[in-house]
Amino acid sequence: MTVQPLLARFLNYLHIEKARASNTLEAYNRDIGGFLKYLESEGIAPEQVKGPHIMDYIITKRATLGSESLARLLAALKSFYRFLYFEDIIEEDPAAELKFPRLQEKLPDTLRLDEVEAMIKSASNPKDRLIIEIFYATGMRISELSAIKVEDIDLEGGWIKVFGKGSKERFSPVNRAILKLIKEYIRENKLSSSDFLFAGRTKKNQISRQGIWKIVKRTAEAAGIEKNVKPHSLRHTFATHLLENGADLRSIQVLLGHSNIDTTQIYTHVNRKNIREMHARYHPRG
Repeated sequence: MTVQPLLARFLNYLHIEKARASNTLEAYNRDIGGFLKYLESEGIAPEQVKGPHIMDYIITKRATLGSESLARLLAALKSFYRFLYFEDIIEEDPAAELKFPRLQEKLPDTLRLDEVEAMIKSASNPKDRLIIEIFYATGMRISELSAIKVEDIDLEGGWIKVFGKGSKERFSPVNRAILKLIKEYIRENKLSSSDFLFAGRTKKNQISRQGIWKIVKRTAEAAGIEKNVKPHSLRHTFATHLLENGADLRSIQVLLGHSNIDTTQIYTHVNRKNIREMHARYHPRG
């Protein structure tokens, strides 16, 4: 069995039929490719793979991968072998009975409102400020923000068209103050409708994920924030502040672009402190 062409076929299936994002395809290619190299080093033919072989490999990766990465690795392998099985390429699915490792719930890092405002004030230029503003105003993923084009912005209606995971489309509302900043930014940079809002080396190339990371990190440092602030921290903060101010989970789910509300449930942790304070203040024996 020649495996590399099968991996390419599997990735093409994920891209065409499942509409998986490019980041997901890259991660699966890396994860599955690493496993195939492991099989080769161990002298195990691909058609001879059994469940214990997969688990042995995952155990060897525990030293270098966190629990979330291990779960993604197993998900990639299970998906790959399920594909091979349903395509009648293998007679048995060796990963069918494997269970995902239990993940410890990871509570999101969040910023206080004054910390967000400090970041906005500390931005070194209009581009950096606008990136922070849009992150906090919309809760976009880093890949979604980098892909914004001028034509995706409804300056009159106050919406930004967002293309999320699996190319799912949603609309994020933005307030008038940010719309004014966007208008000024477009005018100052002489952007056309087909240009990316935040360009890379040219107006026709979008800013890289690494570029956005650097902007967020240096702005947080300039604001004197000692927390480990990442682009995703602003997404978490967006959802956390909405929930703290009374927004319902269903609305937050839509704004974040979560396909399953279970993913949004993690943000309910933010109310624990408020609930304890309310209990202590109002309960007769609090």
